[in-house]
Amino acid sequence: MHAVQTIEEITECYNTSGEFDFLIKVYAKDMKAYQHFMLNILGKIDCVGSIHSVFVIDETKNTKKVPIPE
Repeated sequence: MHAVQTIEEITECYNTSGEFDFLIKVYAKDMKAYQHFMLNILGKIDCVGSIHSVFVIDETKNTKKVPIPE
C-alpha cells in the first residue's frame, strides 16, 4: 500500500488481522472534506475493495506511554 504513504490526510496505517486488512487513521476538517477524501482519494486506489468507517465521538484516554516492566 505504497499509495497511502503519499496521502496527507492519512496519519497512520496498520496491516491487521481479522475482518479488515488495514486500519487507517484519517484527519479531515469537516464531513464534506471527509466525504471528498473517501470518494475521490481513498476510494480511487485500485487495491481498495471496500471501506468501513468508524468515528470518534469522544476521547477517553490518549497516551503514547508504553508500560515496560522493570
